Amino acid sequence: MFGRLWRYIFIQTLIGLIGAALIITAVIMLIDFVETSRDIGTRVGISAFQALHLSMLKVPLLVQDTLPFIVLFGVLFTFFRLNRRSELIVMRASGYSAWRILAPVAILAALTGAVSTLALNPLGAASNARFEATREALFEGEGQSSGADQSGPVWLRETTATGYTMITAQQQGADDASLTQPVFRQYVLSETGAPTLDRRITADEAELNGGFWSLLNAVEYAPGGQAVALGDVALPTNVGRQALFERARSPGAVSFWQLPAVINSARDAGLSSLAYELRWHGLLAQPLMLVAAALMGIAATLRLHRLGGAAAFAVAGATAGFILYFSQELMLGLGASGAITPPTAAWTTPALFSLAGLFFIAATEDG
Repeated sequence: MFGRLWRYIFIQTLIGLIGAALIITAVIMLIDFVETSRDIGTRVGISAFQALHLSMLKVPLLVQDTLPFIVLFGVLFTFFRLNRRSELIVMRASGYSAWRILAPVAILAALTGAVSTLALNPLGAASNARFEATREALFEGEGQSSGADQSGPVWLRETTATGYTMITAQQQGADDASLTQPVFRQYVLSETGAPTLDRRITADEAELNGGFWSLLNAVEYAPGGQAVALGDVALPTNVGRQALFERARSPGAVSFWQLPAVINSARDAGLSSLAYELRWHGLLAQPLMLVAAALMGIAATLRLHRLGGAAAFAVAGATAGFILYFSQELMLGLGASGAITPPTAAWTTPALFSLAGLFFIAATEDG
């Protein structure tokens, strides 16, 4: 099914990807080791081995985030070697089209993306959870707080039968079931869909217990009315403990296989699932993203093969990589703001860059 040339290019590209992965992983591990030692080591006494162990726990997710660069530079390195040995020129002179050359590279990139999404991502989420637990244990052992409960302001929007409730708080507790200084703003929707504030309730603390918010020292404010001290009261809610816990988890810490359940849980509770949907579609689009990175690398090498200089390949790779990266970050930022839908945000950049790479290769082939 696959000829000798196909297998040769596939293996050479695989070697290039492994080499790029080792180099880039070593660099990010070194940087993260320094950051971990500075961030944690200055607050608790840890050895260099413990700092290295913590850094290694973060490697899977860091590698996944840098995979487009790994694929891009791996392809550039592979074709640079082929060019230096004149193999690329011989292939073209022997009648092999650019399409036959890029096919094994694109397939390998897609397979790499699939393995990353299906296997590396769950491993990264699990190792990141272990990192958090290990860090917490280190701080607790020194009688300090890691700051895990200092999650910053909390914003929740819960859908109700007559409208919705906006829940804000200074922070979410470490138990993921309590809120500090919460404010509940209950809105009623008119027939035209216009919201009207019905009442506002403040409290010192709110704890989630079996379908109710247990409020401590609650005070109710009605529009145009006087404040009424309610004391300790319970408010019904659709927000479950799991949904509140998942709200505290960053999308990057949720594995690919868990994301659909987390998204459905947030929707059922009336909470925003936008960040998790962006992560879900980003993981689904990763195989195409890596294909786009590979095509950009091939397009650059086919145009630069006559120049043969390492500097030209390096500049081409860095330029293509950063354009690809910042384009994807821009689209994801628009998606996070709600300006575009999560599928549009996640799939636009890889699709456009894949098409651009194919167009450039086609132009080179015809030229």
